Amino acid sequence: MTWEDYREIIQNSTVLHEDWYILGIDLGTTNSIISYWNNPHRSPEPIDVSNGFGKIPMPSVVQYRKMPGSSEGEWVIGDEAYRSSKLYPETTIKSIKRKMGTNETVNLDGVEYLPEEISAKILKELISHCKNINPKAEIIGLVVSVPYDFDDAAKKATMRACELAGLSDQLICLIEEPKAACLSYNFRHQLVQDEKIMVFDFGGGTLDITIFEVTEKDDNHIKLQVISEGGEAHHGGDNVDDAILAECFNFIERKNGQTKQDIAVENQVELSMCARDAKERLSGLRSYRIPFTFCIPPFVEQISREHLEELIKPFIAKTKKLVFQALREAYNGALSPNQIDRVLLEGGSSTMPWVKDMLLEIFSDESKIYISDKPAFDISLGATYYAAMKMGLLNEPDMESERMTVEFDVTVPHDIGIEVSNNGIKSFFVMIKRGTSYSLAKRNHIFTLSGSSPEDMTEFSLRILERINKDDSFDECKLIGELQVTGLPKRPSGKTRLKILFQVEEEGGLVKGSIEDLGFEDEFLPSGFKTNFDPSRFSKTILEG
Repeated sequence: MTWEDYREIIQNSTVLHEDWYILGIDLGTTNSIISYWNNPHRSPEPIDVSNGFGKIPMPSVVQYRKMPGSSEGEWVIGDEAYRSSKLYPETTIKSIKRKMGTNETVNLDGVEYLPEEISAKILKELISHCKNINPKAEIIGLVVSVPYDFDDAAKKATMRACELAGLSDQLICLIEEPKAACLSYNFRHQLVQDEKIMVFDFGGGTLDITIFEVTEKDDNHIKLQVISEGGEAHHGGDNVDDAILAECFNFIERKNGQTKQDIAVENQVELSMCARDAKERLSGLRSYRIPFTFCIPPFVEQISREHLEELIKPFIAKTKKLVFQALREAYNGALSPNQIDRVLLEGGSSTMPWVKDMLLEIFSDESKIYISDKPAFDISLGATYYAAMKMGLLNEPDMESERMTVEFDVTVPHDIGIEVSNNGIKSFFVMIKRGTSYSLAKRNHIFTLSGSSPEDMTEFSLRILERINKDDSFDECKLIGELQVTGLPKRPSGKTRLKILFQVEEEGGLVKGSIEDLGFEDEFLPSGFKTNFDPSRFSKTILEG
């Protein structure tokens, strides 16, 4: 059965079976988190993935171990893969999320794997922990979060990962991470009409900055509209790890003259784990001692919070610049810091003390800045809230306090368009502009075919592109997919018109389209050819007219 089938059963019976699980997953760069809907408590709860040891975030690390004397191997995912990565450095994959939507493969034991294939293993592992808390668990609905600025290829790769993990029927939709964060916040605190909220989602690999405005609010309904988005894909806690790691190599070189090239790979991996540990400890401590046990002789070096912040001074400055950029590039005109009413800190990296200090410098009001008890969990909890809403569980009559409907007017983060050629010069033609509401992100364009023979009129090809940054050149645009139409009627040049329509789906923001033969006025009637298409970066979409 699909999630829609289960939703119908729930709506008809108003009962959620105790073995039925509704999930929300934050598929993160550094860590991933899974939560489930606790129906008796009417709230989402994160799942312990450490078999009772109280560790909820699971490292997004995948490892392949070749069995000695055998052609077989085993997959290790999560904390054990992270902890043993120094023993298997060549077959351990980290931060695969950064490659989602690309064709860049990873090689493990001679086999090439796409990013979505590795992500599927992380999803399977997360689901297995749900089964651990209840062996009879039946997954009936699932929402997976993605960064707001994920391009179309990355979103489709995430859906493909769900499919490979056997979750196609259970996947309700994708949800943008800031949208999930706002949902999580809204169910704990009441938002106010006309206020503007900045979601500062700072994870291990990415920084997402999204500004919402509460455009409608009454006792039963709230509407949030995205008015700006920013951040950077490769700007997160991992960059801080790298800075500490570089300083660790400096410590070693100053102590015993060894350079990075002199250090064994497994010891380099151990050192990278020490660097991450130091970053996390310095969020709560003023100083931390890093052990260099593999060095001869072994030694310990102390690093202070002030030392760390000096190391990452350029990184902090860039983070601050990204916040100002999100304010400056708001869709309806630049915003000033005093126009922001709340700043929600989300993601595990937001717990670093310098983050709050930096935001205080910008917004000059500590009461505006909200840090939840466990910011690393909020995206997963928000995704679970959304899954419960889609399954109809937040509309039950006995849930008066939670019957408020939440509507998001999310906007397209990037320009969507096509490749055009004029006198041999290729350029990007915008079909749907960034900042367009998903509900309005639909546009068609009529093409008139021309050629030297009637045979030229029977085929039509198109390249669909996405411009990530508004100042990107044509060569920097990302390919969404290629479309080729064959078998069109043979007509004279200039006597065939095709209507191409593009739209961005409200659930997940995927690009879809349709094509229709319009014929040519009264001279050539339409052939009746009309079909939808779903572009893919992997293969050309071929449609038969």
